Amino acid sequence: MANKKRDTALVLGTGGARGLAHIGVIQALEENNIPIDIITGTSIGALVGGIYAAGVKVSRMESIVSDVNKIMVAKILMPKLFAPGFIDNKRILDFIKDLVGNVKIENLKIPFAAVATDLITGEEVIFNHGLLSDALMASIAIPTIFQPVMNGGRILIDGGLSNPLPVSVALKMNAQTIIAVNVSPNPQRLTRKIKSKKNDEANSLIKKLPAMFLNFLNDEKLLPVNKKLLNGKNTQTDFQTYSPSMMNVFLQSISISTNNLMLQHLRYAKPDILIAPKIESYDLLEFFKGAEIIKRGYDETIKSLGAIELSVNRTGQQ
Repeated sequence: MANKKRDTALVLGTGGARGLAHIGVIQALEENNIPIDIITGTSIGALVGGIYAAGVKVSRMESIVSDVNKIMVAKILMPKLFAPGFIDNKRILDFIKDLVGNVKIENLKIPFAAVATDLITGEEVIFNHGLLSDALMASIAIPTIFQPVMNGGRILIDGGLSNPLPVSVALKMNAQTIIAVNVSPNPQRLTRKIKSKKNDEANSLIKKLPAMFLNFLNDEKLLPVNKKLLNGKNTQTDFQTYSPSMMNVFLQSISISTNNLMLQHLRYAKPDILIAPKIESYDLLEFFKGAEIIKRGYDETIKSLGAIELSVNRTGQQ
């Protein structure tokens, strides 16, 4: 199989809840008879791609996402104290196994590879064999949020820290046409989100979660203006009134490093088609807005359909 030329690869990138847009991308490709012969993914891209490669239909993924609400997300994300990650990996691993069972990657109908990162060496780790559930858990293990995953004598964390958009992996799998989906916002666009005011949904969530965890999840922390210092003058109000929370500092740091790394990778491994859904207005953990995010992926793929069809047809004629 290593020497067999395959036509179209779908490459799904990292991006937290924004990666639910990948479901919409797959739906649009399916509806328009665009073949998916290979799937590679990192983090949420690996999760969506791996579940799909295991035979889970898009309609079922949409149904699962539609059932997610803020309370469910809060329960899943409730911190586990005195552990190297806020979230108990077992909750997520059980969820994955409920969907894909004990299937091995080498037995999937669609050739698939997931990317994780070696915490000690920083090296990219490619999963192309073994239990699919283990590979997906390692690929999504965002540092400090999830606990690192022990696998094959290695300590593994999120693949976005080594290969955020694994086009290079698809090339190694002999793909001829590569459709890549970038759901990691440009850092400058994410900064505008950080500076925006809290919305009603955030205020509603505040009443339901422990205060310690809220400071971690909140979009921002409202800081009172020191009127004595300002002497009653309203100078630089936006800067002095609003300050990024711990979560936003963390997310912005991840966004900067991910985008810089992605640009470096794309210099040497370029896709034929790059789809970039407009998802920067959504936060990393806003899985309860899944229906909206899926639609963004679907709509952006439809816009790119002409270019996709040209690229796929050109490859098919070679």
